[in-house]
Amino acid sequence: MVLTGRVQNGAIVLDGNPSLPEGAVVAILCPAPQAPKASEGKRVQFPIVRTGRPRTLHLTNEMIGEILDEEDAAPRH
Repeated sequence: MVLTGRVQNGAIVLDGNPSLPEGAVVAILCPAPQAPKASEGKRVQFPIVRTGRPRTLHLTNEMIGEILDEEDAAPRH
């Protein structure tokens, strides 16, 4: 038998007020909340910088630390 209900003031109130025998053992199953559907956000568009010498920048931990320090010190708008 499957019964449904809701929690009200900390107690489970069964829908339809079914009568169960006193002392009946019951199991409670709470369905997992539905994950929100992923919304389609805006696509990020990066600027293209044209140069005569395309290259790869190899970041080191030190360089990343300097970039983060500069961002922390930059005024916020």
